[in-house]
Amino acid sequence: MKKYIVPLSICILLAMLLIIGFDLAKSFKHHAKKKPVVYMIVKSSKPSEGFEFWEIVKMGADVAATELDVDVVFTGPENETQVDEQIKLIRDAIKRKPTAIVLAATDYKKLREVGQEVISNGITLITIDSQVDIDTNHSFIGTNNIGAAKTIAKELANMIDKKGRVAVMSYVYGTSTSIEREAGFREVLKEYPNIDLIKETWYSNGSIDIAYEKTKEILEKYPDTIAIFGANEICMVGIGRAIEELGLKDKVVVVGFDSNEEIVSRIESGIIDKIVVQKPFNMGYQGIKEAVRIANREKKPEVIDTGAILIDKNNLYTPENQKLLFSFENK
Repeated sequence: MKKYIVPLSICILLAMLLIIGFDLAKSFKHHAKKKPVVYMIVKSSKPSEGFEFWEIVKMGADVAATELDVDVVFTGPENETQVDEQIKLIRDAIKRKPTAIVLAATDYKKLREVGQEVISNGITLITIDSQVDIDTNHSFIGTNNIGAAKTIAKELANMIDKKGRVAVMSYVYGTSTSIEREAGFREVLKEYPNIDLIKETWYSNGSIDIAYEKTKEILEKYPDTIAIFGANEICMVGIGRAIEELGLKDKVVVVGFDSNEEIVSRIESGIIDKIVVQKPFNMGYQGIKEAVRIANREKKPEVIDTGAILIDKNNLYTPENQKLLFSFENK
């Protein structure tokens, strides 16, 4: 019988092909198991005194990430006024080519260019809480801020018998939520001829101490002020502290947005009268779910209203509202 001898070069080639095939199989297997990565870039990722909002957003995002088996990178500047720092964080995220970026924009106009960069790089963009001024259709998840502000404004008008001087304190100039809440509030109150709504707007710039000092400034400049509207959690804490210190709880009505334990305590004591409570847990949770669904082309972009509830001393203790007010204990 004639023997056939396989040349050494062919043996080596076959061995190399087997190794390459094995490596490719491992690579495909690894790629198939690779989790989607979603960056959630909010206005402030650093916990601060009296401001729990973004921590609760993160809680919602973490729950959705576990359910969907997604890696979430939660980040943001230290302070909501650091617009340039947020832009840098977004551009750093773009370089890493994530599946999606979920963004709470620090500035409606200034983030326009970088927001468009996200989309032009083939990355799904979802906005939560605060919008960004871009033309490309994308999902937004958050509170109907104009509607909620109109609701609290009507409540305030009735509380002060539709007359008297009213001041407005907002937080960061240029943020879409800040713009919308003030616009909705002012739109309603201008309908009442006997309400003197001060044209000037005071800004806390993300600081409770500044909100506290600005409240005293308002009352020194306009001592006949009978009501103050605070546009977010930090504003409300600063206003509440000043009103308590000055002993004006029976003379100045305080209404506004957001809650934490200190705000709830001041509702109980009568220093703060009414608040609009948002649902930050829902924003974080739905933000991640929407990002994955849009990236997978399972649905079209849309606006999702996460809802808001009006709370005062009368409904403070209902089980439903207690869950909203104390998210850390109930989520």
